[in-house]
Amino acid sequence: MKKLNIFALLSTLFLLLPAFVSCDKDDPTAADAILGTYSGTLGYSVMGFDPGTIEGTYDLKILKDADDEDDVVVVIPECTFAPPIPNARPFTIPSLTVDDVDVTASGNVYTFKEDSFSLTIDGKIYEGSNLIGTVNGKKVTLRYQLKPATMPMDILFSFDGNVKE
Repeated sequence: MKKLNIFALLSTLFLLLPAFVSCDKDDPTAADAILGTYSGTLGYSVMGFDPGTIEGTYDLKILKDADDEDDVVVVIPECTFAPPIPNARPFTIPSLTVDDVDVTASGNVYTFKEDSFSLTIDGKIYEGSNLIGTVNGKKVTLRYQLKPATMPMDILFSFDGNVKE
């Protein structure tokens, strides 16, 4: 009878053992999958006029958000371009850091988006909206609208690039 009780106790312990195993919190999130620096081209359009890409190669950074492991920080590169207006002077948009950007996954395609953001840099306000991007393998696309305080209309920007190795 004593052996039967010990066997019953050990059987119960083996059955309950999986309940005491903790989950590994180091499992990568969708946000972790897209972290990195992406090198590519930057294009823009204003009021339907699409002059194409801005000369040069640009680096877009996707960083881990310290406040939420499911979000990322998107660092949009600085760029200088001439608005599509006769005799327009070149215009510089500083690097913009957008926090709390949501990330979702569908298979191996990751989508990140932020509905709107407002940043003040050197006393100038930059109102952004419709920031949306995808990472598919090593390729990234990003689209966003930006209205610098000194411009009366939105500028539509597009970034297309690949992971920088």
